[in-house]
Amino acid sequence: MEKETVGIVGIGHMGLPMARRLLAAGYPVVVYDPQPAGVQLAVADGAEAAESLAALGERCLTVITMLPDSTIIDAVVRAEGLGEAMAPASTLIDMSTAVPSRTVALSRWLAEREIAMLDAPVSGGVAGAERGSLTIMVGGPQSLFERYIPLFEAMGKTIHYVGGTGSGHTIKAINNMVSATTMAVTSEALALAVKAGIGVETALAVINSGTGRSWSSEYKFPTFVLNHAFNSGFSIGLMRKDVDIAIELGQEHAVPLFVAAAAQQLYRFAIGHGLSEQCHTTIATILEEMAGVRLDGTHEVIANLGGGGL
Repeated sequence: MEKETVGIVGIGHMGLPMARRLLAAGYPVVVYDPQPAGVQLAVADGAEAAESLAALGERCLTVITMLPDSTIIDAVVRAEGLGEAMAPASTLIDMSTAVPSRTVALSRWLAEREIAMLDAPVSGGVAGAERGSLTIMVGGPQSLFERYIPLFEAMGKTIHYVGGTGSGHTIKAINNMVSATTMAVTSEALALAVKAGIGVETALAVINSGTGRSWSSEYKFPTFVLNHAFNSGFSIGLMRKDVDIAIELGQEHAVPLFVAAAAQQLYRFAIGHGLSEQCHTTIATILEEMAGVRLDGTHEVIANLGGGGL
């Protein structure tokens, strides 16, 4: 059976490999992004480029958005014509990380036009998108979710139905809140270990075989930090945005978030020092500066590291 054409809006670090996974699974894919680089790469792999958001919306009964935040999502869908161009009985699947309350409002706006919506953010980073091993967390009508399971399985390995509209974006913010805090505390822990005379590889080996291990210690530090590659594809600015969403949810539901609030201040501090566009794993360099150590495997303790630049 021929698979339906899928539109993707946002062909960046995540949108491009996701488009490639859908193409590999046999889905015809139409792409749109105001930045041409990703679009050109997707077209080279077999996708079709849409001239405008409206043209994509008219062509595709299923449209995926992978965009930076709720403000851009709203602009694309409402102000810039995507939602108005989509036909009744079509579906918008927002796979971005967004504010849940704004997702609910957008779904209501779309419902007035007889367009269904799922919020289906992802976890796993660029590497997970390239491998098709993403975790996808889906909110919205369950019957609609079940219809799109094959689509999600083309892009991800673990698919969770979370609950009603906005639930996917809620749990994604919570997940990234945990990710942000483990990245921060692991940076602190390793700076302390090196300052106390323990090699960073030794400290990581102990943590990763003990109760302190996390995705940050097991994957992020060996892959992005010890080699100072800092190329995960997910920025400090985006991580701070996600933590902000979680903090807002805590306020909304009267749940204190003491640890997350401390992490939030660290990421905001980094942005204040010009690191917004840098990989979120460069948060470790702030702890390097403050502690006067190297977390790059050299085991150096340098009292005046950075010369107080932060």
